[in-house]
Amino acid sequence: RPMITDQADLKLLRIFLTIVETGGFAAAQSDLNLSLSTISSYVTALETRLGFTLCKRGRGGFALTR
Repeated sequence: RPMITDQADLKLLRIFLTIVETGGFAAAQSDLNLSLSTISSYVTALETRLGFTLCKRGRGGFALTR
């Protein structure tokens, strides 16, 4: 399993932390000053890097996975 090793990884983690702290992608949008599609791309990249799904998102809302 890959480890978090560089500034890009830390950026992705910071973005994910903001999403969690604000309660979802839409709520994090203004804090991050990013579009929803960009935020989603960053989370997908983080999940790919880590090798597992961090959260469920979509019409049903935002929820962290176990």
